[in-house]
Amino acid sequence: MGRTAVRGTENVLEATQKRISYLFDNYDNIQLSFSGGKDSTALFHLVNEEAKKRNRKFILYFQDQEAEYQGTIDLVEWAMTQPNVIPLWYQVPIFMTNAASHQQLFLWAWGEGEKWVREKHSVAIKSIENKYPKRFHKFNLWVGQNLRKLSGESVSIIGLRAEESPDRRFVMFGENSELFWLRRKNKPDKAYPLIDWRYTDIWKYLIDGNFRYNKIYDKMYMLGGNLKFFRVSNLVHEKAFRCLADLQELEPNTYEKLEERLQGVHTAAIYGKENLIYSIKNLPENFKTWKEYKDFLLDSIHPDLSKLFKYQWSRFEDTDDVGANKYMVKRILLCDWEGNITWNRDFEFNYSKEQILQKNVLKREDEIIKKWMATL
Repeated sequence: MGRTAVRGTENVLEATQKRISYLFDNYDNIQLSFSGGKDSTALFHLVNEEAKKRNRKFILYFQDQEAEYQGTIDLVEWAMTQPNVIPLWYQVPIFMTNAASHQQLFLWAWGEGEKWVREKHSVAIKSIENKYPKRFHKFNLWVGQNLRKLSGESVSIIGLRAEESPDRRFVMFGENSELFWLRRKNKPDKAYPLIDWRYTDIWKYLIDGNFRYNKIYDKMYMLGGNLKFFRVSNLVHEKAFRCLADLQELEPNTYEKLEERLQGVHTAAIYGKENLIYSIKNLPENFKTWKEYKDFLLDSIHPDLSKLFKYQWSRFEDTDDVGANKYMVKRILLCDWEGNITWNRDFEFNYSKEQILQKNVLKREDEIIKKWMATL
């Protein structure tokens, strides 16, 4: 770990160990968001080592989206049962976007009366008596609000790294101090101890320390590809569903159960890596422009979805801009009606005052728009 940390002289490992020590010095309640991926796994080992030194416990939070690698669940099960861990493993009904299908838009994960991919775990929280959000991001915010209710000072630790995207680099400039990796504006406070790590630092730490990690990475590595871009996540959302193309080789039992559970899995497994479906690499030869292709797709999908996309994209009007139309095509192909896929030129197309007023009218009065906005 010879690479120097941002705003310091130590290497990134030493700097992060000091950051985590600072959290244990200053917070009564420490919660780590866990996904089973390499970043949150490295954080788990770092936090757990500090907790053991101090004979302290910390909360380990995992939102189980049901469509997960079995390798992820194996690691979660092990981590949740460690002596210093307070398990917060949720297996409760929640809507997950299904990017593999335009017919079955959601996975009603852990829905009552449905045939789940696997049985619920004895350690997990299986039901919530009071009302709670039924969507992924809102559920995470709700969990954060619950952390605020605990007595004493609370912090949520997140395994976010600036290397992953330009947007994440801005995290490093939020506070002009040595605590740049900590956010204290809104409660609970949020900590990003790995913000200046690279993916090579993560793997060096895990391998050199002989730490346990998600073994699905080993199988991915054996299939080839770039180690930097391996992703362990929900298998059917907009940014990860291409994993279905390899799932039959990686975890055949998981693939078989997921195919029975959800529409579109088989098609995505066949075409997920090809340029014919779910892709914007090449314009299909039957179309002269990306705008023509986008209009064709809007006319071909369910009328409700088409109307929702047009509502969201009024700022583009009838643009011929290739980048804008490719962006819209990508979202249609991946059924991304929520807007989870971003575009680096998005700021160039702002809503006019008239468009904003019209959107507000539709949001209040149009039954289709009202229905979908309520689902978000």
